[in-house]
Amino acid sequence: MLLLLKLILVPLLVASASMAERRWGPRVAGLLTSFPIVTGPILFFFSMEQGDVFTAEAARGALAALVAVAASGLAYAWASVRTPWWMSLPASWATFAACTLALHGLMLTAPWALVAALASFLLVDVLLPTPCGARSRVARSRWDLPLRTLSAMVVVVSVTGLGRRLGPSLSGAFTPFPVALGVLLAFTHAQQGSSSAIQFMRGFLPGMWSFAVFCFVAALTVVPLGGVGGLLVALAAVMPIQAVALWWMQRLARR
Repeated sequence: MLLLLKLILVPLLVASASMAERRWGPRVAGLLTSFPIVTGPILFFFSMEQGDVFTAEAARGALAALVAVAASGLAYAWASVRTPWWMSLPASWATFAACTLALHGLMLTAPWALVAALASFLLVDVLLPTPCGARSRVARSRWDLPLRTLSAMVVVVSVTGLGRRLGPSLSGAFTPFPVALGVLLAFTHAQQGSSSAIQFMRGFLPGMWSFAVFCFVAALTVVPLGGVGGLLVALAAVMPIQAVALWWMQRLARR
């Protein structure tokens, strides 16, 4: 049953974000991608397979690793200005891996990890390159959506499968591996150009505040409330933040 959920749930959520990008553009897709569409289900699977203490520590590790997620997005944005997607994506993922391993040694507590994550979102937003040039349009391949969902499926199965071997802290650190971000950035870059990829990141960063809150609340509540209860409370905490971010983005778009 859990394996079936792994094979269906996350790919379905990534496919939904992809469809939103086609309907409402890269900024809104970026916002939706910042929702814990991969991390949330992985933490749920951890709670079912590894227990609540493991899951709480994984949530703390994921929170600290959001600094690396922001850095990976910044690396992709700058690489996309001068290189194609197939060079920008490895640069992004290499940045994530390097930052994650560096942060893992610090073992930040949940409050300090939250502060570090929020500060990184603000800093990366300032450091993003300015979009230049018109959005280009390339015909989408029929393999577009299947490749996006397959990539998400592979990461979820891999991270949860290696959970016991890696331990809670390192498993959690790799939980927010920017598979959805990387895949959607790469497809946006390939199909619409660097300018749209940067706009995608502009939408992604505001939503990351809710992602950080989700991980923070999960780290604090999973043990006392149980895995399902703690994750539901964390999910409830995300909703108002995501709604405010969407309202603010729509207001900017009208201007």
